Parts: sequence; structure tokens; C-alpha cells
Amino acid sequence: MFKLKIIALALALSATSVAAHKKGCTDSNALALNMYHEARGEGSDGMQMVGEVTLNRVKSSRYPNTICKVVYQHKQFSWTHTVSNHTPHEKKLWSEAKEIAAKLMSGKAELFDNGATHFLNPKAVKHMPRWARKFEVVGRVGNHVFYEHDT
Repeated sequence: MFKLKIIALALALSATSVAAHKKGCTDSNALALNMYHEARGEGSDGMQMVGEVTLNRVKSSRYPNTICKVVYQHKQFSWTHTVSNHTPHEKKLWSEAKEIAAKLMSGKAELFDNGATHFLNPKAVKHMPRWARKFEVVGRVGNHVFYEHDT
């Protein structure tokens, strides 16, 4: 019973954290946070690819039309519902994520431009999601595999 209460509390704190970030969300910060939390271990190319996935979703009619709404869409990016404290703690990587986000948003980044709308780290999942078997692989960076959803 005690474990259930702890799990419920952790879920409530996670939901509170997501709600707080949604409330004060700016597109540039949301993009940088998404890149940082999803790919900081994959270097600048990995972070940029996650940024491009986010922006490709904004452009797609299948997803919300703002970066904030795409990033915080229910269970689309793991960190938004599994990490209770979204504050970046690795200053150098956070600075790099913000720089890449600014370049992507200003159009000054040299894009991979592969149309990716999804990604995953096969080593980090217990079971491959169904969509991963249906979508086309369009790139790999480190442990991440990037996919394009056929339109």
C-alpha cells in the first residue's frame, strides 16, 4: 500500500511539473528542453535531430501547431511524463541545446532535413512500438533511430 502511495505521489508531482512548464511555456525553451532531455548524451547532432523532429511535427497536420503543444502533447516525449524535475543540470549541454534551438528557430541551422517525425532508442525500450515497424527509418545518431511517418 505504501508503494502505491509513493507511485501516486510521483505521478502527481510529474503532472504538476508538466502543468507548470505548459503554463509558462515558450517555444524556444520547450524546444531546447526537448533536445536536452531526449538527446543530451548524443551530442549536438542528436540534439539537433530531436529538434528537427519537433519542428517537423509542428509543420505536420497530424500534430499540434506550436512547439509547446507538440512537446507537451500527452506521452509523446518520455521526459515530460517520467522526469519530475525538468530543470537542466548540465550547464554546458543546456547551453548547447539553447544555441541549437535558436539556430533551428531562426532558420540558420544546416538541417539534416530527412523528414523525421519520430525517434527512439531501441536499447531503452522493452518492446518496439508498432509504429516503429511501419515507419521508414531515415537516420541514426548514436543510439537513436529516426523515422518518417508516411503521409
